[in-house]
Amino acid sequence: MSFYVTVAGKFVNEKRLDIISNNIANSLTAGYKAVKPVFSLVSNEDTSTGDGSPLKNAYVGIYDTYIDFSDAAIIDSGSTYDMAIIGNGYFVIQSENGNLYTRNGQFTVDSSNRLVTKSGDPVLGKGGEINIDATGGANILIENDGSIYLGKDLIDTVKVVDFKDKKGLRPIGKSYFVNENEAEPEITPDLYLIRQGSYEGSNVNIFQEMIDLIQTMRAYECYTKVDQMFSDVNSKLVELGKF
Repeated sequence: MSFYVTVAGKFVNEKRLDIISNNIANSLTAGYKAVKPVFSLVSNEDTSTGDGSPLKNAYVGIYDTYIDFSDAAIIDSGSTYDMAIIGNGYFVIQSENGNLYTRNGQFTVDSSNRLVTKSGDPVLGKGGEINIDATGGANILIENDGSIYLGKDLIDTVKVVDFKDKKGLRPIGKSYFVNENEAEPEITPDLYLIRQGSYEGSNVNIFQEMIDLIQTMRAYECYTKVDQMFSDVNSKLVELGKF
């Protein structure tokens, strides 16, 4: 029983430490959504020891992880092409493998006059890629509904989509998500606003993550000490068995 409990305890806390470390590393990443572990009680029967009678073992394991999709603070940048979604929804990003989704609205215009992310991926509007040629000096105005105006001319409207069930969204880095549930199509969110000159930050609660980090490290140390204690006891029993 001690083997299952201590090994499982150390494994769970190692996994938890990885999750917490990743959250802390992305505490300043725009549009990042914190990942949380899901714990479960695991039990089985081991008949390979003793007189062959069933020995029940119970220990805690990490069943899965889930994404905290709660909104983060809106940061005013003053940048013309930055956008923040107030309410539900995601910006749609074009990639070679299909649409990606993000809450990170730190955008810019590339050398081809395309509206792109900081990584250079095109941001989609309702008409496809958004092209903004502001070389003439006309002002860029982005309305609350995502409509982009170059002077008095409407260029396009930023595409914002949502999903009834977000369980199919999986993070793939760069604050991007991919929808792995083909049965869950894109929908247009009911209520949302676009704020120009702002972007959404990370929703990581750095203070809570630091508390969880300390608790996890202490728990790992405790399991390590217990494991060492059982190892010492077993060694002494082996030595006694030699006499």
